[in-house]
Amino acid sequence: MSRSSAEAEYRAVANAVAETTWLRQLLLELHTPLRRATVVYCDNISAVYMSSNPVQHQRTKHIEIDLHFVREHVAIGDVRVLHVPTLSQYANIFTKGLPA
Repeated sequence: MSRSSAEAEYRAVANAVAETTWLRQLLLELHTPLRRATVVYCDNISAVYMSSNPVQHQRTKHIEIDLHFVREHVAIGDVRVLHVPTLSQYANIFTKGLPA
């Protein structure tokens, strides 16, 4: 159970980073390594800042494992977490009600 929307978004980012890490490793084993960082988009600015900000806050201690996992992959350059405005977030058509 998430305690905030930023936590829920950050856990989603951590899951996306885990999937991209697996795919990058698979491509490496197939002798086709990716030369650029994988871009993960998130529409929550707090979650984007947590991915690169090394400051540990009291409110984020319960998601510490996800924090270290994502920050490690951002630091080594495998992943970039970028902000995308909510209006440009195409995944919302699957998660939110559409206007008539």
